[in-house]
Amino acid sequence: MSRMTDKVVCITGAGRGLGAALARAFDAEGARLSLAARTAPEIDDLAGEMRDAISVQTDVRSPREIAALVEATVGEFGRLDVMINNAGLAIYGPVGSYTADEIDLIIDTNVKGVIYGSQAAFEVMKSQRAGFIVNIGSVAGKMHLPNESVYAASKWAVSGYTGTLWLEARKHGVRVCNVCPGGIATPFWSAQEFLPFPDKFDPQRDFMKPEEVAQSVVDLVATTKGYCVSEVVMQPVLF
Repeated sequence: MSRMTDKVVCITGAGRGLGAALARAFDAEGARLSLAARTAPEIDDLAGEMRDAISVQTDVRSPREIAALVEATVGEFGRLDVMINNAGLAIYGPVGSYTADEIDLIIDTNVKGVIYGSQAAFEVMKSQRAGFIVNIGSVAGKMHLPNESVYAASKWAVSGYTGTLWLEARKHGVRVCNVCPGGIATPFWSAQEFLPFPDKFDPQRDFMKPEEVAQSVVDLVATTKGYCVSEVVMQPVLF
């Protein structure tokens, strides 16, 4: 029997990259899925590939839209077992190069989006006395890298928030984990003018595959029943 049969999993930022890989990995384990992204066609097409899934166009910067996502998930499936706050973005550049709009976009998406998603899911999971909230952070929230000042600040914030959420959630039977991947080989890197690593590294060659990271998240959720792994750090072997 598949390990996640009929478990209800909600994934933000599911349209591409790690989010889409997470959707496919959980679908392969029998989960029922609620897929969210700002761009509807991507998640509509992805949901059509799944065994049992809905798509909900959602901007995680809006607490109203996040609340509507969780409400739609529970309305469709009757419960929410796993919330994966995956939506995020990065703009890289030297300190001082960021505009106010860029700073707001990064913080509103990466920090507020995680907080709004966690709050909405936690309210449902408290009443269930069960659930798992997975916040996708980054190794950038554990270290310091050039050209990542604002992005790193957002991921350090996610780390701090998630740790405190776990302390408060555990008494309600809700598990929480801060998952901190290193570089993942997605098309994201080709659009970046400034990179935090030397030119000799090729993201598509040297970084982790999104499918590998997604499978690790599935394993984390599926195998930790009587205990909680509150933080996972993943890094490429060669870097």
